[in-house]
Amino acid sequence: MWKSMSEEEKAPYEVKSGQRKVEYEKQMKAYNKKQENSANGIGDDHEAIRRKLKDPRKNLRNWIKGDPCVSNWTGVICTMPQPDGFLHIQELRMLNLNLTGKLAPELGQLSNLTVLNFMWNHNITGSVPKEIGNIKSLKFLLLSGNQLSGPLADELGFLPNLLMFQVDLNQITGSLPKSFVNLISCRHFHMNNNSISGQIPSELSSMPALIHFLLDNNNLMGNLPPEFSQMPKLRILQLDNNNFGGTEIPASYGNISNLVKLSASFPFSIDYQFIQREKGYKYLFLIDRFM
Repeated sequence: MWKSMSEEEKAPYEVKSGQRKVEYEKQMKAYNKKQENSANGIGDDHEAIRRKLKDPRKNLRNWIKGDPCVSNWTGVICTMPQPDGFLHIQELRMLNLNLTGKLAPELGQLSNLTVLNFMWNHNITGSVPKEIGNIKSLKFLLLSGNQLSGPLADELGFLPNLLMFQVDLNQITGSLPKSFVNLISCRHFHMNNNSISGQIPSELSSMPALIHFLLDNNNLMGNLPPEFSQMPKLRILQLDNNNFGGTEIPASYGNISNLVKLSASFPFSIDYQFIQREKGYKYLFLIDRFM
């Protein structure tokens, strides 16, 4: 015959039951919040991106409810309806909105993005998320004029459609990843005015579409890669105010047929044959960085 449990015997089961109830309520609260966001068109990625940013001027005050593609969220540009029946975020234009905070890794989940523009917010900090390298559709990565820091991740070199890569006027450190050689469509590579160090990888000379290569005002060292002469479309090469060794600009630079501007810092010199070859230069600067 079964006997009734004493109060002392019941206690452990009641504690476990209470714990399960609390855990269940927490899970339901999270689920209901997710359902509410989903009903309002706010995905987990949008919520995370918004949460990482600080918006003292309330420019993003309408990033609260509604579908970002039909509710005119500030800075959000969307595609036309796709075969799956949905609109997708195509551009984030966050230029000069006085935003602070950080760039969320969840930006990498915006798989249809072509433009990511956070230029001239001045106070966005932290690193450039490596997850941005997942956005294979990305054409413009524009992050100039902030306080982004840390090294640039290898993953950012696997963006086959990227046309412009601009992180100038930040606090980027570390060396340039060799993976950037895979940016086969990149025309504008603006890394100037940072604290990038190490040698310029000679592999970057294999970027076939590059027009502007701006690396001035960094902490780069070593010799100037003579392989840059293999860049067929290069027009502007800015290398001044670094810590390069050697005393001469490579003579092979005289073979860069489309180059219109070359800037470098003393103690570099140019031999007579180089000058003869480069009568077509529009701008040729040798800058004394100790002036």
